[in-house]
Amino acid sequence: MNFVRRSAAIVLCAIISASIASDGVFNAAGCGPNYYGDLIRRPPIGRLMEFPWLARLGYRKSDDSVEYLFQGTLIHPYYVVTSVFAAGYNQNSLEFVRLGEYQTDTDKDCQDIDGYEKCAPHPQDIPIQQIIKHPQYNKPRLANDLVLLKLQNPANTTSEFVRTICVASGADFPLNDNAALFFSAWCGSVKAGISVVPMQYRMQLISPSSCAQKLSSDMDIDLNQSSQFCAVMDLDKKQKQKTKDLSLRGSTGAPLQMLGPDGRFYLVGTMSIGVRNARLETPYVFGHMVQMAEWLEQTVASEEGKRP
Repeated sequence: MNFVRRSAAIVLCAIISASIASDGVFNAAGCGPNYYGDLIRRPPIGRLMEFPWLARLGYRKSDDSVEYLFQGTLIHPYYVVTSVFAAGYNQNSLEFVRLGEYQTDTDKDCQDIDGYEKCAPHPQDIPIQQIIKHPQYNKPRLANDLVLLKLQNPANTTSEFVRTICVASGADFPLNDNAALFFSAWCGSVKAGISVVPMQYRMQLISPSSCAQKLSSDMDIDLNQSSQFCAVMDLDKKQKQKTKDLSLRGSTGAPLQMLGPDGRFYLVGTMSIGVRNARLETPYVFGHMVQMAEWLEQTVASEEGKRP
């Protein structure tokens, strides 16, 4: 099946299965598309359009230029979620969200897909209207690490290059050892630098006690299970041999996705805490989006209710 037909089939499947997702302000028809159809085995180098909800955050510098650094996730045409650190970085100079970017060192993003050259339109740079921090952030310490970025203008989600991700909530999306979890971000190590295209890695949940033990030599953290969970990179033996210098440095605020039973991607976590120069077996702490989805939905509904 060529890419065009495959994409159409996946989008149609997403539309048909929209009723599976939670009702409300999120999970519009077409959210979380799995354009490439892969389930478990996915290449570590992300492909064009693979995660069209990935957002880069733009910070105003002292010379008035804008630098795009940390990341977030588009959950609604008007809203992006990220971490508190990413939102407050560089003395609260966050001003823009960039959507639809793939390769950061080129002006035009193109890729050969099934014999067809596919090129993305210019990325969308959208001003941030309001930064809304979770009211229970840091209660207890580092818990509820979540920020909602309200955009001044809605993202254009009519093409396959910019789409919202579905938002997981409730008992229909239990996080367990069998969950197909994928982390995607522009990231890298101190030695290799930050990647110019998004990387993607399978992740495996680990228990809070095991996580705290593995992190004890680097930090003292008391995990709040109502808003946090831990996961470690799930690499096979061959990947571990090839990637001695691999970490998720630079990925603050980026999404952890779960492939749902309907074939769509659902946001289940946001990168919250990582160890500098982390070893392969070092876990990362994520904001628990399933647990915080109610606050997200109530806040977005309230904000949207203010529109004339």
